[in-house]
Amino acid sequence: MRHISRRMVLGSGAALLALGRTHRSQARPYRLPSAAVMAADRLRPQYHLIAPYGWMNDPCGPVWVNGRYHMFYQWGPDKAAFGNIHWGHATSPDLVHWHHEPVAMSPVPGGPDALGVFSGCVVIVEDQAIAFYTGIEPSVQCTSTSDLQMMHWKQNPVPVLSEPPPGLHVDGFRDPLVWKDHEGWHMLLGANVRQSQFGPGGVILKYDSENLKDWTYRTIFYGPTHLPGAYDDAMECPDFFALGDTWVLIYSLGSTVYYASGIYSEGAFHPRIIQPLGYGSFYAGRTMLDEHGRRVLWGWVPEKPERSHGAMEAGWSGVMSLPRVLTADGDAALRLAPHPNLAVLEGPHFRQLTPSSWAAPDGPNGRIRLTFIGTEAGRLTFGGEGPFLELDYDPYRPGKELMANGDSAPLPLAARNMLDIFVDGSVVEIFTSSGVCLTTRAYGNTNVAFKLSVEGTFREAVVSARAMSPISPDRLTSSPA
Repeated sequence: MRHISRRMVLGSGAALLALGRTHRSQARPYRLPSAAVMAADRLRPQYHLIAPYGWMNDPCGPVWVNGRYHMFYQWGPDKAAFGNIHWGHATSPDLVHWHHEPVAMSPVPGGPDALGVFSGCVVIVEDQAIAFYTGIEPSVQCTSTSDLQMMHWKQNPVPVLSEPPPGLHVDGFRDPLVWKDHEGWHMLLGANVRQSQFGPGGVILKYDSENLKDWTYRTIFYGPTHLPGAYDDAMECPDFFALGDTWVLIYSLGSTVYYASGIYSEGAFHPRIIQPLGYGSFYAGRTMLDEHGRRVLWGWVPEKPERSHGAMEAGWSGVMSLPRVLTADGDAALRLAPHPNLAVLEGPHFRQLTPSSWAAPDGPNGRIRLTFIGTEAGRLTFGGEGPFLELDYDPYRPGKELMANGDSAPLPLAARNMLDIFVDGSVVEIFTSSGVCLTTRAYGNTNVAFKLSVEGTFREAVVSARAMSPISPDRLTSSPA
């Protein structure tokens, strides 16, 4: 894998124990940099959701309830490296402006989640919120309940699933996704099987329930796949939902988010298309419905491996992606677009210096749109002393037409193409006219004036470059309130 991953640590309870004692304290660890130091860190994003300090990874149970959005996420408050995993919590009125709330759930000594509160989901049942999540050593599926404010959670000391189904020789067993239809409640779990009627590999397991407490194993819902994954090759973070007449299964494997779309009938899923859903630094995708019924995708944006030491010194690691609206075309292929609410952050235009260059008012920050002739190559650079972001488009480089800071994505040849580029500190998210999104990271020099420059086909492009307003005066470095 290309990034530091929770999955590597989940392979060894001993390794996790060595990371330190679990605890409920929200006091800022003394060894982390001060809030003032983090606020001055220009690599730290200004308009992405990010943990107040420490480690951040998977989104868990994003949900809209009573006029407010809730995002839970994997949070390691002790340091900017994996360990002592809690569920962090933030709320928002609009999916853009976020407020940190007190930690939702912490490891309970002696409980099934003593070694960490790992990924899962949240379902709403009348006036109650129920979280489903994974505990480890052994891998079990746990529950926690709250009222609809979701500020005070009661963790159940007894797992609802204490072991994998017999006969499959399961290695991985994690990341529950729960939903209800006319047949009752259903749960999907990511796993890897060493033996099944379909052979070994990563799978999604399906369980059914009438009451959310007693669960019956039904079948291997999807797989096995023979693609390599993490240490145990398990599929991870399953999500399942309808987009119009198309049913979509999302899962993560290795360092990539995939989707399978097709038909769901009589409890069985029949995929027609299987493709990557994210390119570059994007993992553990989870979706929700916004207040208008749009399907919104979130994911973890990890640091690059070369940043691990720098992240420890900076006191933070990992970022939540921007919200991405998912749609399906007539052929069941998925398309991604930035959520329209992000437009509220758009500020002044960059100052144009020449026909092909612009001055950025706030360093590594902005939204840059280009509409260009898609049959010719082009190059974009954004930075100061040495490029911070290097983006290259070549329509004759199949499957990797778009490259940015070493990451690549497809952008097929077309008469006209479009790029919508969000730069926020060290995070870069690039949406394309083909419905693909490429996420990358940038760790160059930020203490200089930034300039946007274009070459090749981009010189003839229609360009819009604007600053983006921060969502917090302190880069979200204040303690949770």
